[in-house]
Amino acid sequence: MSERFESLHQSSLPAPERSGAPHAVVLLGVVAQLTRQLDAPDLPLRAARLVVEALPMVETALLWLVSRADRRLRPVAVAGAQAQWLQPALAHMVVEPWMGGPAWPLLQRQAQVLTSGAAYAADLEALGVQAEPLRRLSTDRPAFHVVRLPLLVGGDALGVLELITTQGQAAGALPDLMTLQAVADHLALALDYVQRADETHRLQRRLQAFDALLAAIASAGDVQQLAERALPALAHLAGSEHALLALSEDGQVRVAALTGALATVVDRNTWLAPDAEPLAEAGRAGSLIVQDLGPAHPWAALQAAGIARLTIMPLLAGPTPVGFLILGWPDEQAGDEARAILEALAPQLALAIVNQQRHSAGLREHRLLSSVIASLNEGVIICDRLGRLTLANRAAASLLGLDLALIRTRGELMQALQVRSLDGHNVPPEALPLSRALQGESYTDYEVEVTRGTGERAILCFSGAPLYADDGSIAGGVIVFRDLTEQKLHDAARSEFLAVAAHELRAPLAAVKGYADLLLQRELQRPDGSERDRRGMQMLARQIDHLVQLVDNLLNLSRLDAGRFDLYLQPVDLMPLLEACVDRMRMGDPAHQFELRGPESLPLVCDQLRVQQVLTNLLSNAARYSPAGTQVTVEVWTTSCTIEGGVVTELDGAEQCVMIAVRDQGVGMPPEVQARIFDRYFRANTSAAASGLGLGLYITREIVLRHGGKIWVESAPGQGTSVYVLLPVQAAPPRDAAAPALANQSLG
Repeated sequence: MSERFESLHQSSLPAPERSGAPHAVVLLGVVAQLTRQLDAPDLPLRAARLVVEALPMVETALLWLVSRADRRLRPVAVAGAQAQWLQPALAHMVVEPWMGGPAWPLLQRQAQVLTSGAAYAADLEALGVQAEPLRRLSTDRPAFHVVRLPLLVGGDALGVLELITTQGQAAGALPDLMTLQAVADHLALALDYVQRADETHRLQRRLQAFDALLAAIASAGDVQQLAERALPALAHLAGSEHALLALSEDGQVRVAALTGALATVVDRNTWLAPDAEPLAEAGRAGSLIVQDLGPAHPWAALQAAGIARLTIMPLLAGPTPVGFLILGWPDEQAGDEARAILEALAPQLALAIVNQQRHSAGLREHRLLSSVIASLNEGVIICDRLGRLTLANRAAASLLGLDLALIRTRGELMQALQVRSLDGHNVPPEALPLSRALQGESYTDYEVEVTRGTGERAILCFSGAPLYADDGSIAGGVIVFRDLTEQKLHDAARSEFLAVAAHELRAPLAAVKGYADLLLQRELQRPDGSERDRRGMQMLARQIDHLVQLVDNLLNLSRLDAGRFDLYLQPVDLMPLLEACVDRMRMGDPAHQFELRGPESLPLVCDQLRVQQVLTNLLSNAARYSPAGTQVTVEVWTTSCTIEGGVVTELDGAEQCVMIAVRDQGVGMPPEVQARIFDRYFRANTSAAASGLGLGLYITREIVLRHGGKIWVESAPGQGTSVYVLLPVQAAPPRDAAAPALANQSLG
C-alpha cells in the first residue's frame, strides 16, 4: 500500500447507481467495490473517492492512517471539491503523537461529529497540526460539519476517515452514524488486509535479502569479496539505496564496497581516518549514530549526490571497530526503520569479517608454512592424533623412496619401511618415530635403519615432537629426518683409515719413545750436562708423549667403534698407579706443580692400564689449560654410594666407591662448554694452548662408564676446573676374562 498523498477528480471512476436508493444500499455498493479492489496499490485514494461519489452531500473525504513503522498519523488520501488546493498542505502533515488530542476518535473508539469550524481548528492545533488550508477551511465557512469515523480492527487503530461538508442543508442529508461507521469498519478491514499483505511482502523481500546476506557471508573467499557481496544485501534489508562499507586495516579505514550514489562521489580503496569525524563519534559511541548533512559537516559533499542524512554503524567485534557501515538517505526523515535491522545484523557482519580475516591470515600462514616445509632438504611428516598422515614434503617421499600419497597411517608407513635398530633388531611399535611423538615425547637424533621403497637399506636420523591443541591435548605429531647412510659409510672408512694409520705408527713411535726416555735419563745423570740440553730433552720427551697419546686415542676410538674395547679387570693397589702417573707428569712438565693427596694404599678392581690412561688424560688437560707456575692437585678418597644409570646416591652401608678429583688453577669453562666437554671431537677453545683431536675426554668417559663409574666436571670461567671420577671398588667382571692384557695396553 502506497502512503503517498494523492487526489482524484470525481470523474475518474464511474459513479454507482444511487438514484432514489437508500443510503445503506449505496454504501454497500462502496463496500463491494472496495472488496473487488483490494489489490489496488492506491486503495486509500480509491476508498476516499468512492465515498465522495456515493454521498454527494460530502464535499471532501480525508483519510488519515497510522504508520506501522513509527506510529505517526499522516493524511494519505483526499478526494472531493477541496482536494486540489488541500493537497500541497496535507502532503507534509504529521500528527505526533497521534493520540495527542482529547477529542480524537481513536481515543474514544467511536464516531464523532463536529459542527463548528472553530472546534475543528482547535482540535487540529491540540494535535500539533499546523495546516493553514485546513484552518482556513474550518473558519471561513459559516456552516461547517465534520464526521470523524475511527478505523478500527479489533483493538488496533488504523486511522480516521473524515467526511467534511460546508453546506448546512447537505449535512442534514448524511446517513446516520451507525451506517457510516459500518462502512468505516469495512474500509478498516480492507486497509488492514492491504497493510498486512504489504507487510508480508516486505518481510518476504527482507527474508530474501537476509538469505542473500547469509549466502554472501558463507560463500565469500576473502574479506574484499565478503564486503562486495554483503553490502548490497544489507542495504536492501535496511531500505537504503546508498551504502558504504569500510574496513579497518593497520590503524586506518579503507572503503571496501559502495552502492548507489555513494559510488559516484567516493572512490573505491579510499582511506579514511578513524579518529576524524564522523567515524570518531561512531567509534566513541560504539553504537549507531544518525547525522544530518549540512554545510559544516565533514562529508557535506555527499549532498551533491542527493543524500541528506547518514546512518553510521560501527562494526564491533570487541572494543575496537573492525569496520563501519554507512547508509545514505535522501531526506532527513528517512532511515528510522533501519535501526533495528542494523543493530541486529551489524554484529553478525562484524563477526563474519573477523572470521574471514582470521581465515585469510590462517591461509597465508598455512601457505607460508607449506612453502617452507616443501623447500626443506630434510623429510617432514605430520600426522593427526589418530596417526593419519596429514602432510609430507617431497624430501620425505624422496628419502623414503615411497609414494606417500598412497599411505594413510603411521602404521602403514612404518610397516613399509621395516624399521630396525642399528644393531639389527626390530623396533617395537611404541618406539617408532611417529609413535614416540604421539606419546608426547620430544626427541632428537634417533637413528634407525629402514628399507626404502626401492629395497635399499638406509640409516635415517629422526627428530620428533608432539603437536598440541589449544586445550593442551595432543593433536598430532611431527617428525623431521635426514639420511645418514653416506655419512655412516664415510665415518666407517675414516675410522678404518685412522685405525690402520695409528697401528702403523705405533711401532716406530714406541722405539722413538724408548730412545728419547733413555737419552733424557742419561742427560739428567751427566754431571757436566748443560741446563739447555736438559730442557731440550725434556721438551722432546713431552712432545713424543703427546704424539703417543694422540695415536693411543686414535686406536682406542677405532676399538670403540668396532665394539672391541675390552677391559682386563684385576685387583690392584690404586695409589702406586696414581703416583707413577704424577711422577711422569712432573718429569715431563717442570712448568707446573703436581701434587697427590690420598691414603698410602687403596685396593681397587680395575683395568690398571686404562685407569692410568684416564689419569694421564686428566692431568694433561689440566696442565694444558693452566698457566705456568700453577698447581695441579690429585685427591683420592673413599665413599659409600650407589651408581645406577649414571645417577650417584650417597648412602650409608652402600658399596664402597673410590673418588678421584683432579683440580687445576686454569682458565675454567663456561656452562655451555661443560655440557659438551665429553663429546667426541669437541675441543674447548678457552685457551690459545688448546690442541689435540678432541678425543681424550671422550675416551676417558667411555673407560669410566665401562668400569661402572661416573665422571663429571665442575668449573667456572677464571676459577679453575675440577674433574671428578667415581669408580666402584668391586667393578663388574670383564666381558672376556681371557682377553690378553696386551690388547688393552697403552703406548704410554
